[in-house]
Amino acid sequence: MSWVFQAASFFSTLEQHNDRTWWQANRATYDSAIKPAFVEMLEAISDFGPWRVYRPNNDTRFSSGKGPYKTFIGAVAERDDGVGVFVQVSSRGLLLGTGMPMPAPDQLQRLRSALADPTSGTSFCEAVDQVRLAGSRVFSGRYEPLKRTPREYPADHPQAEFLRWKGVEIGHSPGLPDWLNSVEAASAIDQLAATGGPLHRWLGRHVGASALTAEERFAPKRRPANNDGS
Repeated sequence: MSWVFQAASFFSTLEQHNDRTWWQANRATYDSAIKPAFVEMLEAISDFGPWRVYRPNNDTRFSSGKGPYKTFIGAVAERDDGVGVFVQVSSRGLLLGTGMPMPAPDQLQRLRSALADPTSGTSFCEAVDQVRLAGSRVFSGRYEPLKRTPREYPADHPQAEFLRWKGVEIGHSPGLPDWLNSVEAASAIDQLAATGGPLHRWLGRHVGASALTAEERFAPKRRPANNDGS
């Protein structure tokens, strides 16, 4: 059995038995087969890195409804220009996301300023069209868009839809294609990620990396973000 299908089976069962007893009895499969093969695949992906592989344990201190263990294996990386990538394998197969799905406050401010500018705002729309024509999904990242345009921008602004976004993500959910189990997996993931190129370049040029540390950006929050236009 290839490692990807083994991983899909492993996480499918974990979804049904997400407890310490099952995890301890089956962790050797994760440690000796799934994680090493996943890391090896990541190291062959050329456009991003270094990678940070998620720990298998969930942090349940600030959220409810989660089991103690993640039902996937995933990793993130970020380029010097602030464009990031997320790779995940679960019972449903591969999930790939690129862009700025969770921009820091300073990045979000620059994103909205660039969207509001007539020239860069128009070029953003053109980049979105190019990426979507290539077959990729483009959406507002990990958070629901604002219900209203931010206060500093008129409700009828030409880019009102995008100004409500809290991020920009290019997503792919190919499932369990045969190539994912081959030596060409990393190359194929490179090709999927490359379809977001027009938006990657736009984000790198107009938004860039955050000045905040990872701890400042990703520390758990005790209450949800305001959704009233702020």
